[in-house]
Amino acid sequence: MLVRRAFSLVVIPVVAAMSSFAIAASSQGNPESGRKIYLESCQSCHGPTGKGDSDLAAYLTPPPANLTAKATQAKTDAELRKIILEGRPGTAMASFDGAFDEAQLANWIAYIRSIES
Repeated sequence: MLVRRAFSLVVIPVVAAMSSFAIAASSQGNPESGRKIYLESCQSCHGPTGKGDSDLAAYLTPPPANLTAKATQAKTDAELRKIILEGRPGTAMASFDGAFDEAQLANWIAYIRSIES
C-alpha cells in the first residue's frame, strides 16, 4: 500500500506536467498569422477551407489532403512540420524547407489546428 501511494505521489504529478507541456507545445503560434501564410502558400491546392477542394485539386493526383480530416488533425505538430518542410514525394505537396522561420511554422500549424471540418 505504501509503495502504491508513493508511486502515485510521483507518477501523477509527472504525467500531469507532461500533459500540460504537450498542450502548451501544440498551442504555440498565432492562428491568424498562420492563416495569412496558408492563404498565400496553401489555398491554391488545399482550398479556402482546407478541405482539399480547390479548383486545382481536380487536376492533382493524388488530390491534396483534407486538412480538416481527423487523420490530418490527429498528426502531431512534429509530423505536420515534417510534411510542410519536406513535402510529400509522389504528390504535388512541395517542400517549404527554408521558406519560413520557426515562428511562421508555429503560426502555420496553429492555423491548421484551428480549421474546422
